[in-house]
Amino acid sequence: MQRNKPSFVILIISLSLINYSCNKDDDFCSNAPETSGIEVNLPLSDLTDDLIKISTSEEAIDFIEEYPFIANYFLAGPTDETDSAIANRMVNIFTNTAYKDSVYKEVRETFGDFTLLQSEFEKAFQHYKYYYPDVNAPKLEFVLSGLQKDLYISDSLVSIAADYFLGSEASFVPTGVPDYILKRYQKEYIVPMTMLLITQAKNQTDYSDKTLLADMIFYGKSYYLAKQTIPCTPDSLLIGYSSQEMKDIAKNEHIIWANFLENDLLYETSHFIKNKFIGERPKTFEISENCPGRIGVWVGWQIVNAYMKNNPEVNLQELMSKTDVQEIFKNSHYKPRG
Repeated sequence: MQRNKPSFVILIISLSLINYSCNKDDDFCSNAPETSGIEVNLPLSDLTDDLIKISTSEEAIDFIEEYPFIANYFLAGPTDETDSAIANRMVNIFTNTAYKDSVYKEVRETFGDFTLLQSEFEKAFQHYKYYYPDVNAPKLEFVLSGLQKDLYISDSLVSIAADYFLGSEASFVPTGVPDYILKRYQKEYIVPMTMLLITQAKNQTDYSDKTLLADMIFYGKSYYLAKQTIPCTPDSLLIGYSSQEMKDIAKNEHIIWANFLENDLLYETSHFIKNKFIGERPKTFEISENCPGRIGVWVGWQIVNAYMKNNPEVNLQELMSKTDVQEIFKNSHYKPRG
């Protein structure tokens, strides 16, 4: 994920570390503002039944004519196709016995009528509107993609392919998705993933600064803002690390930070080198074979957390408008634990 786009030392864990990890999330939750009185209109559209009932090309064409975006974004092939070709693919997917009896059944068992997720989204947008009153909640839409695509996000529409978010233990899973990424495709990750992406529109940055530190703080700001919209959601669900990984990196934060300093990484501008620390990888092998990927993103988040803690006069909107990463870094007084 680039900075200009809306679309990560296993040691024995001490009891104090476990308590610290829990308390950190609890602090965000307990200090969250009261938002229940903020009105949010987030209409829900469930098109999964309409899709699974398609059995003929004529029915598929009717669906395509009524919902052209869904058909072309979620169900078309990798190249431009005619409506007829898309319709044939839809019939092949939704009349497949294995799909109907396994995948679609698991969608219903996992999500029900989607109203629980709708409620979670409404709470997230209440918090978002608390900080940015002019924000309008998008339309929420659930579809089926035949495990081809996951979701689409814009200011006005959040469209989610429910069959893509059944987890790694589902009867069928998307092909070509590595296990370390596949574990994030569960329903618990949908709201955090969506809020992280949709709130990035508020994150201003200096695109002329190509350093790793600039990327780290950009991502740190993004995660900090997303956390404010879902303050009671564990950090692990927001960044996509396991609970164990969160405990390990918290305990070894000083070791991780020392690696950045000793190897002069903060002002590195090589995309190849930067991507080792902020790009999608199963592990950050340069630090440890047990250190999760995107560790630079996590460190950037900790720097921003420290900045906001040590500069209480700065509000969220001011943070998101700041583009001087040196000022944020210097005044964060970031000091890793360990």
